[in-house]
Amino acid sequence: MPARDQTLDALTQALGDKYEILQRIGGGGMASVYLARHRTHWGSVAIKVLADNLAQNPAIVERFLQEARTAASLSGHPHIVPIYDVGESQGLHYIVMQYIEGEDLGDRLQREGKLAPAAALKIMKEVSSALGWAHARGVVHRDVKPGNIRLDREGRAVVLDFGIAKARDVSTVQTNVDEQLGTPAYMSPEHLRGETCDGRSDLYSLGIVFFEALAGRRPFTGPTRQAVEQAQVSTPAPSPDTIDPTIPSGYCQVVLRLLEKDPARRYQSAEELLDHLEALGKAAATARPLPAQSRRRWPALAAAAVLIAGVAVAIYVRRPMQTAAVVVPAPAERIAPRGGAMRLVPAGSFTFGDASKESPNPLRTAFLPAFYMDETEVSQAAYKQFCDATGRAYPEAPSGSQPDYPIVNVTLADAQAFAGWAGKRLPTEEEWEKAARGSDGRSYPWGNTPPDRLANLPGAADGFEQAAPVTAFPEGASPYGMLNMAGNVWEWTASRYPASGQEIAEMKSLLPEAAGDWYVIKGGSFAPETTELWLRVYMRRGLPAAGKSPFIGFRCVKDAN
Repeated sequence: MPARDQTLDALTQALGDKYEILQRIGGGGMASVYLARHRTHWGSVAIKVLADNLAQNPAIVERFLQEARTAASLSGHPHIVPIYDVGESQGLHYIVMQYIEGEDLGDRLQREGKLAPAAALKIMKEVSSALGWAHARGVVHRDVKPGNIRLDREGRAVVLDFGIAKARDVSTVQTNVDEQLGTPAYMSPEHLRGETCDGRSDLYSLGIVFFEALAGRRPFTGPTRQAVEQAQVSTPAPSPDTIDPTIPSGYCQVVLRLLEKDPARRYQSAEELLDHLEALGKAAATARPLPAQSRRRWPALAAAAVLIAGVAVAIYVRRPMQTAAVVVPAPAERIAPRGGAMRLVPAGSFTFGDASKESPNPLRTAFLPAFYMDETEVSQAAYKQFCDATGRAYPEAPSGSQPDYPIVNVTLADAQAFAGWAGKRLPTEEEWEKAARGSDGRSYPWGNTPPDRLANLPGAADGFEQAAPVTAFPEGASPYGMLNMAGNVWEWTASRYPASGQEIAEMKSLLPEAAGDWYVIKGGSFAPETTELWLRVYMRRGLPAAGKSPFIGFRCVKDAN
């Protein structure tokens, strides 16, 4: 005879006057979930009950209920499960939510192996929309996985357990490792390292789910939990089409960007991701059948070239006669979003780094998708707009207010905050360098000859002996039209800088926070110690993230797709 479910009995005693408790339908070491029916309107609900052994710990109970209240605050989005009630009765701590009849994505993948790209795309769009809603309200899920994505009878995706995963951080939770820390196969590198998680951590986890839905397996596997964790932290993700060549390469690009180890290289928001997913869906929807004569000439796995927002991607056709080449209009050469005008840097390969043998940044070829970069450094006027709109403190201006001069004395966090406000992000070192040098391997933005009235640097014939206006020296523009990418002020990037012990020691005398993460700065400046060498586009220096200087500013980038 099966053991009697004592929690079900206790739940019936506590809530039986309002709900008919039917059966246990799920849960684990942290909580159990029961199917119930409202006795008045007969609507089905799911009731999650905190495990009895955890309910004895006041800290865990308070965290559980607080996060449940947070989850309840997200009700109203069509792809987030509505929370009806949160409470305690007769020693039971519970959450009452809508019951979603159907199955979770994990069960569907176990049954079907993988999904058609269009079906996977639909689910990813719906989950991305839910994540964006939550992130905008300050809630990070931190446990995005197939088991927390419920598919109803119509195939609509609904995200479960928003906020509840945070309760697992309480160090006194005595349960199995997976329940306490989450499933390592879906955790972001920063989560595994115990660092602060933000919305980009959820996007990494969603990238694992997308990969699995497309390829039928996860990108990182291993014989032990430790092996999986190590792979998550340090092994580059494979492309899904290495497992199934029929997966459209546009989908693969999205997955690989989601699975970047550095959060700064991922999509910076769920909204940005959703825009790209929508573009993929529109491109697929506009594909038309090939003429009969052409169909006979194409093999079963023919590839059709597609241009999505300026990025060439290959769409592999599962069967002949289904998909033809389609072209989406190329992105504009110049756009003018909030925060300053931007110019297009087209997709393609370029020469990155330095050819000298002793260089820590060796010469190599890199490929980047299309992106936009600010035409100029962020100006004082643009930064003041940001400060006025957000209430952020305006930094000290070395020479007083000069609206058309670059903003300086900003930390990395200041620059990132501005970029987020403007719907942009900071460039990686690779993006900065491509925008500065083009694709021909030049040493300076204007070519291979040393500067002569082409940049603002100490002792220049037309130098300013301070920062110059952001629109100065148009003759020294880069191949894509960006100004002052050599001289004027150094510029922050989103790439980490491997600071040496000596560099850290020297910086500590000036900046107590020098022991933290360092980031690459590029471009040289008008500072007295700047030499012509530092104006070369492949040169790099580093600065702690908390550092600021009258010689350092920034500019932003934005994806073109």
